[in-house]
Amino acid sequence: MSKSHRLYLVKSAFHERGRWKAVELAQRLECSEKSIQRYVNELRDHERWPIESGKDGYFLREPSLAEARITAPQEVAALAMAHEALRLLGDSKLVLEIRSELSRLCRRTEALRGIGWDDLGEVIEQRPHSGLGSLNCDIHGKLTLAILHEQIVNIRYRKLEDDHEFTRRIFPLRLICRDQCWYLVAWDLKAEDQRTYALPRISEVNVQPTPEGFVVPEFEDRYQHAFGIWTPYSSDGSLYQVCVELSGSWARLAQERCWHPSQRLEKLAPDRVRVHLEVCELVEVKSWVLSFGSAATVITPTELRELICEELNRLRSTYDA
Repeated sequence: MSKSHRLYLVKSAFHERGRWKAVELAQRLECSEKSIQRYVNELRDHERWPIESGKDGYFLREPSLAEARITAPQEVAALAMAHEALRLLGDSKLVLEIRSELSRLCRRTEALRGIGWDDLGEVIEQRPHSGLGSLNCDIHGKLTLAILHEQIVNIRYRKLEDDHEFTRRIFPLRLICRDQCWYLVAWDLKAEDQRTYALPRISEVNVQPTPEGFVVPEFEDRYQHAFGIWTPYSSDGSLYQVCVELSGSWARLAQERCWHPSQRLEKLAPDRVRVHLEVCELVEVKSWVLSFGSAATVITPTELRELICEELNRLRSTYDA
């Protein structure tokens, strides 16, 4: 019997119950008590098992923390996705430490059967999202800290339609991700209102002193009913009841996708469904509907049908020219 298999049997024994005498383990593994002592020491020293020893034998000080084990398929998937996420973050000291711990987790997990951390990188090949916004981890990290410490910051920012940057004094409230791009929701101290800033267009973040008597503003969630990032705020909270009928393969695809938290599907036939949404704006919904081409028909509201028709007329004029 190999050493690795005997270590596996010792682990299995402690999974069954948390207390064993050396002689019991020796009989179970058909080896000497001295060998059991070596196996237990290896589990303590190299795999951090909290095994204590006393006159009554060996026992797990905290059985629930004996090892972090991956047992369910969804946990294996999460570990593989963690591998991909860490790859995108480079080789900072913290990332290397996290990789080291996850590598140990792989070695301690019987479910992986000898599969190592590096092997997980070959399982998932994640193609970058089309239109993925660039992410500056330094900017993201500074803003995260400012939010956690409730700090006022100056940011250097550029509007989408401009080529020059300007300084904004803001109180960061929340980081959100929409359409593969990160955005900062912050309180603009000059405008005295909540504003949204695209992280790819923030070049600097500098912490500023907090004025005496400054009242921390509350985050106002204007994004719950937004289809994307654009949120024309309505004080009465009115929403559009959107219904779009999809046909063909798009109808089948719709049964596998969720485009919005409020989404509700009405199945008319195997290849014909209606997608119901509650949203506060229609501009980004218009682009979404047009992406389906002739397979999409707007049922409601009338305003969305008109936006689609106007866009189609502009397209016709462009191609006729």
